[in-house]
Amino acid sequence: MKKSLICILLVFFSFYLTGCTQLNSNSISKTAQPVKKVRQIQEKDPSAAYYYLKSRIHSKNLQYDKSMISLKKALSKDPDSFILNWELIGLHLRSNNRAKAIELSEKLTQTHPDNVDGLLLLVQLKKETFDEKKLVAILNRILLLNPEDKETFIRLGKIYIENENNIDARDLFKKMTVQFPDYYVAWFYLGQACMNEKDYDLAKKHFLKTIKLEPDLIEPRFQLIKIYQSNNTKANKQKILPTYNDILKIEPENPQALIGKALYFYKNHQRKKAQNIFMELGQDVDSSSRLVMVAFDEYISEKEYEDAVIIFSQILKADPENSTLNFFTGMSYESLENPTKAISHYLKVRPDHTQYKQSLLKIAYLYKDLKQNQKATEFLEDKYKQFPKNIDIISYLASFYESDGLHDKAIALLEKGLADTPQSTSLLFKLGSVQDKAGHKNQSIVTMKKVLQIDPKDANALNYLGYTYAEMGIKLDTALALLEEAYQLRPDDGYIIDSLGWIHFKRGEYEKAVTYLKKAAELTSYETIIADHLGDAYQKANGLKEALNTYKKAISNATEEDKEKVVEVKSKIEAIKKLINE
Repeated sequence: MKKSLICILLVFFSFYLTGCTQLNSNSISKTAQPVKKVRQIQEKDPSAAYYYLKSRIHSKNLQYDKSMISLKKALSKDPDSFILNWELIGLHLRSNNRAKAIELSEKLTQTHPDNVDGLLLLVQLKKETFDEKKLVAILNRILLLNPEDKETFIRLGKIYIENENNIDARDLFKKMTVQFPDYYVAWFYLGQACMNEKDYDLAKKHFLKTIKLEPDLIEPRFQLIKIYQSNNTKANKQKILPTYNDILKIEPENPQALIGKALYFYKNHQRKKAQNIFMELGQDVDSSSRLVMVAFDEYISEKEYEDAVIIFSQILKADPENSTLNFFTGMSYESLENPTKAISHYLKVRPDHTQYKQSLLKIAYLYKDLKQNQKATEFLEDKYKQFPKNIDIISYLASFYESDGLHDKAIALLEKGLADTPQSTSLLFKLGSVQDKAGHKNQSIVTMKKVLQIDPKDANALNYLGYTYAEMGIKLDTALALLEEAYQLRPDDGYIIDSLGWIHFKRGEYEKAVTYLKKAAELTSYETIIADHLGDAYQKANGLKEALNTYKKAISNATEEDKEKVVEVKSKIEAIKKLINE
């Protein structure tokens, strides 16, 4: 795409410079009459090129409004010109009018469907909001028009891989390796696609080909290690350490390789060798945040919790009081569902550390997990005295009071917090929800309205207020407007979609209610309350069998907190069974 743009600009500047040269030569010619004649013609009927040049001059002087006027005049002479429309899109982007640029870009691809630059521009502008099916269709179109576009091959293949469409990914990258046999990137992604299909032999072959083409690459070597580890034969096991060593020859300080090598030694009973590496790594923690993040990404994020515990607890031995290492060691134990060990490490995080307050909240919730509710509350109360204006601590402590049924205490705490930070929408929202649970419905509504006064786009407050009106059976038009706005802000939020379905139910629009509630149930794995709503909607829409099946799902997914709802749903099931003689 960049090359195409450069070519177009060269044409533009060539045209512009040619025009300037001609004018200069005319201006010094002995006969002035032809110049006057040309000017008269231009004044009478200027061409698209004339206005285009004027637009370029204004744009160069950052006079975008004047540039836009001239460019639109040029387009009035030649409305289908790809170059002029392209330039207009660029002007809108320079004027920060991205929406208009996208609109014009879409029109440009309709009038010039075979122009690769136009298609690529649209992809670039809409890459974050594009419907994936449309994006795939356009990328395939680009490849059809320009089979040499490596970037589009990669972009399309990545989409296939991300969506676990490994067969299409494999076929695409296989085609790419045929077209570009010496392009190592194509071989790497072909290996990735095969690996995702668990065809490890073929994946290994492609990764080795990648390395042959580009010997200093480390990523295919890491993929080879994963293959050797997944098929832990004696032959494969013997290849792991040499592969780590190859990576470290290329990048001696690579943290992923150093951690992996140390873990390999540890698991293969070579603890002294492992400890030497772990100790070395531990000494660099404060000077290299990359080490910790690599360990987090590779082991905690990938749910390799036992390995994470080994790595962080071993590195911690180099500096037992290190707050960063204690925090991540605590997180590793927490992930491994060992709350006692996790707490012991979180308690060692110092007050001056960036994760200190986060550690406090984790400790409080871990005490809850251990059924030590009073200790959890007392711990947070103590920290609240230390940080009386910390919004997170106030909010979590209020939640603890709320869960213990101490609504008045929670409300008093939140109101005190709001006296210091009256614009805190998070504290206001929490206050509104506690007021609701305490039976102060009207106060809750007033509080939620305050949230929306501060932030009219707060989707949670829009949803809460809209759902409250729906439950009360009041202001149903207002409720619908609130919930539709929340839905626009978060179209994939199952709870907002549930509320939207429920307001349609309350309005007697049962078919619409089913449509939304079914989507909400699917997004939340048929959570009890949402499944109950869907069952009610099915009943009203005369879908008794669907209602029966949905109510059964509501019961099967019930938690301890849903006891009362389960009793209600069971009575609905019995009523339906009588109706359909089951």
